[in-house]
Amino acid sequence: MKKIKKIWQENSVLFVLFFILIACLIAISIVVFTYFVGDSSSKYGDRLENIEDYPFNDDDQKDIIAKIEENEIVLESTIRVSGKVIYVNILFAPATTLVEAQSIALASLDYFTEETLSFYDLEFMISANDAEDAEGFKIIGARNVSGTGGIVWNNNTEFEEEETTLEE
Repeated sequence: MKKIKKIWQENSVLFVLFFILIACLIAISIVVFTYFVGDSSSKYGDRLENIEDYPFNDDDQKDIIAKIEENEIVLESTIRVSGKVIYVNILFAPATTLVEAQSIALASLDYFTEETLSFYDLEFMISANDAEDAEGFKIIGARNVSGTGGIVWNNNTEFEEEETTLEE
C-alpha cells in the first residue's frame, strides 16, 4: 500500500492526464462513429425518406418513353432512375437542330405527373449525330424540384482558341 501511495504521489499529474486522454479518445470515437460511420443500410442515408409515397415504376417509364418516341425525329429514348433523380436520354435524328431537340425535351415534361415532378429531379441528356448537312450535338439539361419549372441547359458553346504572340 505504501508503494502505491508513493507511486501516486510521484506521478499523480501523469495519471490524471492519462485518464483525461482516455476520456477524450472515447469521446472522439463516439463522435466519429455517430457522424461518419452511422448505421444506415442505404447508400443514400435518409435522403430518400418518403420515396414510397411517390412511385415511378417501369410502366410509367415505358409510357413516357413511348410518348417521346412518337415524334418522328426521335430515334431512341431511355429512362433511368437513381435515388431521387430521373435520367432521360434522347437520341435524335442526325438532321435535328438543337432548338428542336430542346423543345421536344421541354415538351416531355408534360408526360410526367405533377406528383413525380414535385419529388424527383430530372436530368436530360440529348444528342444527335453529325450529318452531311448538319452538325451533331450533345447537351445536358436539368430540372430541379425547387427550380423554376423549366429545364436549364448547360453551355456547350465551343470557343476557338486564339494564338497569341508576344511582341517584344
